[in-house]
Amino acid sequence: MWTTTGQYSDPGMDYYEQKYQQQVLNNLKKKAHALGLELVPISPDPQNAPSSPTLAT
Repeated sequence: MWTTTGQYSDPGMDYYEQKYQQQVLNNLKKKAHALGLELVPISPDPQNAPSSPTLAT
């Protein structure tokens, strides 16, 4: 039962997926911070990416 007279508008699956991904990222950042680590985004340009995985501390 609606408590307001406005129409319901479904934001769509993309909205919920983006919201979920942001929540996962925020939780991962908190866990990394608790361990004294920092998350570093991967470079989208494959030429600038490191040849082997590194751990940033």
